[in-house]
Amino acid sequence: MSLRAGRYTFSHVTYDPPSDVLYAAIGRPRSGRREQTPESHYLRFDGRGRFSGIVLMNPRRQLERDGAVYLSLPEGDRVRVQGVEAFVREGQA
Repeated sequence: MSLRAGRYTFSHVTYDPPSDVLYAAIGRPRSGRREQTPESHYLRFDGRGRFSGIVLMNPRRQLERDGAVYLSLPEGDRVRVQGVEAFVREGQA
């Protein structure tokens, strides 16, 4: 399973149900820095400054409240993150 946000596909996804945090990387996860988005999520950038992943804070709560999870991408576009529902549902089973 993967997530999609705008033109980005995140193939490595881990959801932690007790903390309600979802980690998603483009390719293999890499260390680097992160920047907070207006939605209180985080964009991850590798050591060379390339966009490499996202950290979604409280996606289960957002799905329950808003019916979707939204994220502002590095380019500034605000998009719906597709596929979150499956990871949250699987984490609750």
